[in-house]
Amino acid sequence: MADKLVLGKVGSFLLLLGALIAGIVAYALWQQQAEPKQALVYPQARNLAEFTVTDQHGNAIGREALFQQWTLAFVGYTYCPDICPLTLAKLAGVQPELAAMVKEPLKIWFISVDPQRDTPAQINDYVNYFQQPALLGVTAGHDQLFPFVRQLGLMYAMSSNAEENYLVDHSASVVLINPQGQLVAMFKPEMVVGQPPVINTEQLLADFPLVLARLR
Repeated sequence: MADKLVLGKVGSFLLLLGALIAGIVAYALWQQQAEPKQALVYPQARNLAEFTVTDQHGNAIGREALFQQWTLAFVGYTYCPDICPLTLAKLAGVQPELAAMVKEPLKIWFISVDPQRDTPAQINDYVNYFQQPALLGVTAGHDQLFPFVRQLGLMYAMSSNAEENYLVDHSASVVLINPQGQLVAMFKPEMVVGQPPVINTEQLLADFPLVLARLR
């Protein structure tokens, strides 16, 4: 009788242990699945220093323009042959779906890093092509532009080529700024051999709520 009682307790313990292990494994798998695949969420929100840029309407704006809204920011230039128009078209297309996931407005900033050619009028014509009211184009002199872009975790480099149709090297990632004007995440482009690096909209839509969940 005693032996049966001991065996019964051992069996119950093993069942409990098995359930505990199964739960740990299931939780680990859930966490792995819940990880954003193409997004980097910063462990701590990064405050942005004050800056001054000129928007497509010729208005000088600064850090306060980022407050009380979510902002997806991307650097490029209007003469860009591939990455910029593809990225902006994708962001403009999914903006309504992304905006539905947050309480505050969701804006898109196109930061031109080619102020020599990209005047406010040129930028205005360019961004209006995408027919997305939430899209705003901005630029500045390199003295303001370079530190602003760098603190976003992005980069650009002007070509030393003196030709008129010069190219500008720049990041293809898209950063997320919260309604407090803080940098909180970066969405990385999809790297496909033979194609320009641009974000994958399906992956962006899948990653965005996971990023928001980690920011809460």
